[in-house]
Amino acid sequence: MNKTMSSVELYEEYMRKIGDRYELFSLLRKEFTIESALYPGSHIDITPSFFYRKTTYIDNFRGAARFFAKPDLSNLILDYKKYEEEPILKFYFRDYRKEIKELDKNFDLLISLYAGIVSKYCKKYLKQEGILLVNNSHGDASMAHLDHDFILYGIIYQSNKKLYFSRKNLKAYFVPKKERDINMEYLEKRMKGIGYKKTANFYLFKKVG
Repeated sequence: MNKTMSSVELYEEYMRKIGDRYELFSLLRKEFTIESALYPGSHIDITPSFFYRKTTYIDNFRGAARFFAKPDLSNLILDYKKYEEEPILKFYFRDYRKEIKELDKNFDLLISLYAGIVSKYCKKYLKQEGILLVNNSHGDASMAHLDHDFILYGIIYQSNKKLYFSRKNLKAYFVPKKERDINMEYLEKRMKGIGYKKTANFYLFKKVG
């Protein structure tokens, strides 16, 4: 990470690498009432701060710590935010698998994108009926599906380069292509999603336990 680049330059460069997530969080804002979001393994993706007033990020990458310490970061958020209130942003330079005792345990949204098994270690911070946004790159969507504290609430899929939210035919998801005994220990050790007959770009689970 180039230390001399501004927060805008760093953010835009990162979005070019991973793909812009503006549409994703914009869609979530339309579909759900979300005031606070927790993003473990965020790196420097601060897109949620454009849509949710209270955002907390956790990452143990030093480049992320330098990014969140940049004095011009607040200007970037103020330029893009979609709400009237002043943003509240926190960053923890930590391994999200280790408990952060002072962290709020009442978040509306927990984000797990390409960051490992976030759901297992951070669900305690999500409020009852809160939403877990997750993909299956490291098997975390599979983990949430097996976790009795979560129920599958909906999916987000892409069609003609646009994202859509759906709650239709949810039972068709998480049906393995091959019959196999899948458990949480296997998924965490493998750290990779398995093949399913029907997949989505992102999955949305509600915390019920």
